[in-house]
Amino acid sequence: MTNNKKPERFYFPQPINVIPVVPTKYGLHWHHFTEMIFYPMDAPGKSYPKIVVDQTVYEMHPGDTLLIWSSEMHAVESNADTSLLGIQFSSSLLTDLPEFASYAHLFRNYHLIRRDDPEMEYLAEYMHAKLSQLVDVRKSQSLFHGVEELICVYELFMEFGRFLQNTLLPKDPTILQGSNRTIDKINAACRYIVENCDKDLTLDGVADHVGFSSCYFSRVFKQTIQCNFVEYLTLQRLKRAQNLLADSDSAITTIAMESGFKSISTFNRVFQKYKGCSPSEFKRHYLQN
Repeated sequence: MTNNKKPERFYFPQPINVIPVVPTKYGLHWHHFTEMIFYPMDAPGKSYPKIVVDQTVYEMHPGDTLLIWSSEMHAVESNADTSLLGIQFSSSLLTDLPEFASYAHLFRNYHLIRRDDPEMEYLAEYMHAKLSQLVDVRKSQSLFHGVEELICVYELFMEFGRFLQNTLLPKDPTILQGSNRTIDKINAACRYIVENCDKDLTLDGVADHVGFSSCYFSRVFKQTIQCNFVEYLTLQRLKRAQNLLADSDSAITTIAMESGFKSISTFNRVFQKYKGCSPSEFKRHYLQN
């Protein structure tokens, strides 16, 4: 483990890595796998842990679960009672399954699932139960325990998906008509943006691609994805740039252009805003290690 902004390059002998104890402090870092940290309901709760994810500090209370998605910079700011537990797994466990992949962009909108939030209480308790079950299965080392662990993760995200369906579907009656079809088209639009974010995409062009009018597409996209078209496109370009910075020897200006940014000044500004460091600093930390 390192205190830098380099992606950690270690591999798990099993699809899921269990973190039995989260460190009291852990420096800023990022990696290509997804991480879930949960605070047991029976924890003392005398000093609430604080985790930083992409410059946002999340204070965790007993029963909460924190989702840290691949490529997000994060750090353990404080964890005094060392009650936190966690798991890590390859994001491909979700993205390789079409039914989950279509919800990937929606899942990533969430980080802290709060037990004291009435809307999230059931989901928080369900996540806590499944993660606790997974940890117990790992300890048992029973026959097929690896399969049981995967089932726990899949059941957790199935319930997460149902939660999103129930809470994020637009309330507008005109949108609810054929809502599944609408959601499918928004998912198709997101996949199209991810695959073509390096190109000169426009809202009108993507709306036309999925068969919606620009006005309707703009409204439904924001209601469903929880951010507007321009912000979503920017985030996808940023993700592409981050991977290129880590794995490519290309110049930063070239990477900016290959990621869809029209100028190096815009690229630097956006990178600093979302990652808290400049692209050159990010690349330098990576190369030094």
